[in-house]
Amino acid sequence: MDLRKPIAINKTYKPVLIFKDGVEVKECVSIQEAAHYLKGYTLCTAMPYRHIMNGIILDETWIHEGSSYRFTTDPDVKKAKLAEMEAQNKVRF
Repeated sequence: MDLRKPIAINKTYKPVLIFKDGVEVKECVSIQEAAHYLKGYTLCTAMPYRHIMNGIILDETWIHEGSSYRFTTDPDVKKAKLAEMEAQNKVRF
C-alpha cells in the first residue's frame, strides 16, 4: 500500500502523516507534534516518539491495542535522518 507523503517546506518543521489501519488520521507539522497528538489519541502513558521515528525512518508498523499505525514524512527528511543514523552507527531508535 502506498501512503501519501508530505513535503517539508522549511528545515525547522518536518511534517508527519499518521495513518491508523491504512486511513489517514492527522497531518502534523513536526515529529514532536505527532508524538503529543498520538499520546492523547491513544491514551498512552508515555510519548510514542520512538515508535514514530522507527515508523518514519525504518517503515515499521506500530501495533497498539489491536490497531496498526503507520507514519510517513518527506522522503528528503527520511534520507537525511538515515544518513545521520549511519554516521552515528545506529541501527534503530
